[in-house]
Amino acid sequence: PFALFFFVAFAVSNRGSVIARRKIVGSIVLIFTLTSLIQLLEGYNDKMKYFDYYIQSSKNYNGGGLVGGTLVSILCPLFGTIASVIILIVMLLLCFIFITGKALLTLMREKGEQKLNDHRQMRDSYAKEFKQLDMEDETYGEERRKPRIVNLQKQATEKVKSFFDESEDEDDLHDEIDDGPVNFLEELKRRGKDKKQNQKKEVVEEPISMFEMTEIKSDQNDGLNSEINFSPSEDMLKEVNSIYEDELNRKFGQNEDVNEVENNTSYEVKSIKPLNANVELYKDDVSKETKDQNMKEDSKIKDGTTDSSFDSSPHVAEENHDNKVNSKEVKAASVTEDVLTVDQKLELQKKYEFPPIDLLGKPKANQRGMTDKDLKETAMKLQKTLESFGVRVTITNISCGPAVTRYELQPEQGVKVSKITGLADDIKLNLAAADVRIEAPIPGKAAVGIEVPNKENSAVMLRELLESKEFNSHPSDIAFAVGKDIGGQAVVTDIAKMPHLLIAGATGSGKSVCINTLIMSILYKANPADVRLIMVDPKVVELSVYNGIPHLLIPVVTDPKKASAALNWAVMEMTDRYKKFAEYGVRDLKGYNEKVAEIEHLNDPAFTKLPQIIIIVDELADLMMVAPGEVEDAICRLAQMARAAGLHLIIATQRPSVNVITGLIKANVPSRIAFSVSSAIDSRTILDGAGAEKLLGKGDMLFFPSGYPKPVRVQGAFVSDKEVSAVVDFLKSQDHQVTYNEEINDKIKNAQVSSAAGGASGGNDRDEYFLEAGKFIIEKDKASIGMLQRVYKIGFNRAARIMEQLSDAGVVGPEEGTKPRKILMSMEEFEQYVDEYV
Repeated sequence: PFALFFFVAFAVSNRGSVIARRKIVGSIVLIFTLTSLIQLLEGYNDKMKYFDYYIQSSKNYNGGGLVGGTLVSILCPLFGTIASVIILIVMLLLCFIFITGKALLTLMREKGEQKLNDHRQMRDSYAKEFKQLDMEDETYGEERRKPRIVNLQKQATEKVKSFFDESEDEDDLHDEIDDGPVNFLEELKRRGKDKKQNQKKEVVEEPISMFEMTEIKSDQNDGLNSEINFSPSEDMLKEVNSIYEDELNRKFGQNEDVNEVENNTSYEVKSIKPLNANVELYKDDVSKETKDQNMKEDSKIKDGTTDSSFDSSPHVAEENHDNKVNSKEVKAASVTEDVLTVDQKLELQKKYEFPPIDLLGKPKANQRGMTDKDLKETAMKLQKTLESFGVRVTITNISCGPAVTRYELQPEQGVKVSKITGLADDIKLNLAAADVRIEAPIPGKAAVGIEVPNKENSAVMLRELLESKEFNSHPSDIAFAVGKDIGGQAVVTDIAKMPHLLIAGATGSGKSVCINTLIMSILYKANPADVRLIMVDPKVVELSVYNGIPHLLIPVVTDPKKASAALNWAVMEMTDRYKKFAEYGVRDLKGYNEKVAEIEHLNDPAFTKLPQIIIIVDELADLMMVAPGEVEDAICRLAQMARAAGLHLIIATQRPSVNVITGLIKANVPSRIAFSVSSAIDSRTILDGAGAEKLLGKGDMLFFPSGYPKPVRVQGAFVSDKEVSAVVDFLKSQDHQVTYNEEINDKIKNAQVSSAAGGASGGNDRDEYFLEAGKFIIEKDKASIGMLQRVYKIGFNRAARIMEQLSDAGVVGPEEGTKPRKILMSMEEFEQYVDEYV
């Protein structure tokens, strides 16, 4: 009964499924085969009839019952007991394959291939290890072949051996040195060697190499020290000094400079200490010629491997050595300071350390998305709703995203797309959805997409995107982790290919979070030497938290008047960069930096690597109110030309009206992001089409970069203020000496002062049509605003302002209702007024 209930319930829940039908048949055959095997275990009796098996099993509670006994009665007479068992086992395996849908041989083959691959990887790893060991052995052998002598700091016994007894390898080395001039140290070694061989005709061990050095036991030292300790004689001192003088005379000649060389180099041997004393020889370079001729010996002395027991006035040598090192440091510091620029200071500071990903919050583990059951129920309800209105469709695909699920429908032949889009309100009613967006048709597909909000939204955390493969493998330094699309895939774009971005949306729709996501993506991806930021925040509270990070070119600009000056500086920087590009014969910033990298070793401050600059404006509407002309002109110039120069604009506004996002700005900023707006008119202002008014808010956006045929719906990433503060505090704690570019600050201040002065004087200046309008009115002997509009093709406001200026100057009288104004000046009087006051 339990099996029967299970089969019926499974069949009802998977009605129409061929796979479910196949699994049910396989399960029934499996049960029958098991009962037959159980009956065979009880033994086969050829005298029992079919019904006798049922009676026996019901009484004794064993055996296979009616079905098992029937199959045994059929198989055993035909094939025998053993063959029947084999047949039943094969049937069991086939039933398992039908139920699980996995072939047994395929599974065994996969396991075998996996074992084989593991064996191959293990063999390759062993081969690599053996190869590495062979290379180390070769390196070890080469080091063994190099003639090395024990350090002076080691045991006195080994020092004496290495000093007086040279191996065959050292003899070969001296033969090579004999081809050139020989200095007094080499001559001294040879004479000492000959003397020692004459005194003692014993075989001495070879000098110990650096790899063979071991601690000599005390008993061995005691036995050898008695043989090698000796006191030098005065004859030997004279001999050494004569060799040294001959060497200097041969190289420099006999003149007064020899004494100076002797004093400076401190080469004269004053005394000879016992050989078991720990001494250290300092030797300065006499000249470039001496350095070139004695290269091998100098290298030995610097490494501390030259064996000598002489103390050549160590105090004087130490002092000269320290003075030489200090002088080199001073020269290097002075050269560095001469060629140091603002951009190069970052390279000399502490290396930029990227913020750890642990500073960002993980996504919640208990987030519930749409289950398969919910998706199927909504799809069936959607299909029935459309059929009730006479639209027959087939649901081809379902894409479940973080906040929205898209159902792809393929209408039957002859169904108009406009008929489906006209049923949006009816679909919203039947599905009880907050809002429904219909994309008809989906770009690149022969289907209509209906986007329905999920019952429960799942937040997209910024950490998910920064850890994704798309972001980590992105080659650009200014990659932007936008969010996740309807299919749940990470969306990462390159700001350099946008190349400018316009972000618009109502208050609370997620606009500021999107800007924070963009900035955080750059902080986790780019080095301050490669990417710099200029932030304009008229609202003061949004971007001021980023003050102090090393990526900032200047502090966050909060004054709207200063913001227009910052945009004008960006225009000047763009023109300067294009002049440098023309000088180098390159087309863009990438080519220029490649050229600069070729001459980087010259340390020329005029040619340094130029970073990419991203200008972020958080509230464009406020800037357009304060200085509409300057801001619009600067934005348009940057948007038209700044891409190749490496300058990119990110403009955000919460008031997407026509006087804020003008036609010029829209024409020059190709990439847009639209968040939830209040009306379709605002959506058309941003995207040139409707759709943004149906967004849900809280990061739900329409992403429309340049190159896309239609906007893509994306759920934006979320980053909290706490996470932003944690990352900024980490960057500030790196002890970077964040020095803003004072030249830029000065230029912005000067531009601000000049613009303020221009604005103050501009209030007293007349309109450019003032003189022409005055002469025209006097000649016509008639003064009206409408006439000025028609003649000069200007607007009413400007014509009225010109008329007021003429009235203030006394050219025309005050207004008299609807009557034209009186002319108060003649042409001569007007020209006299112009000469005196204009």
